[in-house]
Amino acid sequence: MIFVTLLSDFVTKNFILLILVVGLILVVSKKTAIGARSARFIRIIALLALFLSIVDYLENYCSTLSYPTVWRKVFSWIGYTLRPLLVVLFIRTTISKKIALWFYSFVFINSAIYVTTFIPPLEKLAFTYNELNEFDRGPLGYSAHIVSFIYIIAFLILILGEYKDGDRSTAVGIGWCAASNIAAFLYETLNPTGFEILNTTILTSCCFYYLFLHTQITRAETMEKELLLSDQRAAMVVQEIRPRFVYDILLRVRNIIKTSPTRAEEVIYNLVAYLEYNLEMTDFIHPIPFEEEMDRVLVYLKIEQARLPGLHVVLQLEDKDFNIPALTVQHLVENSIQHGLEDQNEGTLVIKTFSSESGHSIIIQDNGRGFSSEESLTSDNQGSRFGIANVTDRLERMVAGDINIVTKPGVGTTVLISIPNDKDAIRALKMSDREKKKLERQEKKKVKVED
Repeated sequence: MIFVTLLSDFVTKNFILLILVVGLILVVSKKTAIGARSARFIRIIALLALFLSIVDYLENYCSTLSYPTVWRKVFSWIGYTLRPLLVVLFIRTTISKKIALWFYSFVFINSAIYVTTFIPPLEKLAFTYNELNEFDRGPLGYSAHIVSFIYIIAFLILILGEYKDGDRSTAVGIGWCAASNIAAFLYETLNPTGFEILNTTILTSCCFYYLFLHTQITRAETMEKELLLSDQRAAMVVQEIRPRFVYDILLRVRNIIKTSPTRAEEVIYNLVAYLEYNLEMTDFIHPIPFEEEMDRVLVYLKIEQARLPGLHVVLQLEDKDFNIPALTVQHLVENSIQHGLEDQNEGTLVIKTFSSESGHSIIIQDNGRGFSSEESLTSDNQGSRFGIANVTDRLERMVAGDINIVTKPGVGTTVLISIPNDKDAIRALKMSDREKKKLERQEKKKVKVED
């Protein structure tokens, strides 16, 4: 009967903790996105927190007795010994780097301090209970509090070291877990009732950490899929040679061949070169030299000039020593011709490049029909075969560049591409490189077989 009463009272006082323990054990599995190692540590923490809650409850029950009992000492020693270990396990869960063996030494030192309660000459060193079963704290009685607090401070330092150049939201999220546990320890230290909220605080932090990390990984995987899809769209663009464009060129060749076979031969040569350039391109993930991009652009312009005799091209290429995502200039030039100059008898397309201390600049300018802000949002004005948004995204991701478009109906359109110097681009892309490495580590965790 007393067992049922005690069990009912324990469940009532620790209902939230029990829900957290069961939930973590059921939800956090080996196949979860956070990895097998983190999942294993979270389950161990959940079980350990449950065990400590049972020990705490039994120690409190023993404190209600009118006489001291050795079991109260046993339960107290277990609680004081395992709480710092609980903190260490939480640190081991949230920190990707391995913790040195000496880091665990404080757990054993703390346990040795409290085991003195069973040695009569030293029983008052840490804690003991008098004849009235009253708690008597010794000079080393705050050892568990001090050791746990040291671990939490070390945890904050490790978090700052691991995420100082990385994702700030990750550092803030995990730092909140550390701060909440510091608050719990301070409360428990000042509160004579003992460790009543610590276990629940640590479990709540584990739940928060699991949800936070799972969200981060899911978001990173979604971004990775979106980037892959973007590059796949770029690859599909190359395979999508416009039948109308080729048909117009062939019609032009048929007309030219009657009067100038040499000219017709040149047009056919340029068309073949244009098709080869595009069909042989396979790498859309890495930027290419600007000169290589311009080789494709110049071939395309020669073909368009054969199709549109009134098209004038002005090249002022002062700077060529930089990299750029493939198809960037080509598609912006295509866009200028097809949506700005194609319907005019005459038109001028200007391509300029120049460098400065901040980086490299490309200007693509036409005196075509231009378009209004409303028209710029339509699919017809976002690029013949490659949307402006896609070009902007790849430019930003690969070389940390940006693009600005100024247009006015009846006047023309000017596109300015700005690419920072290589060292600035590398600095700007450091974040994405770290995210990629983090994803690689997480993937390794997923496939790692547990010993």
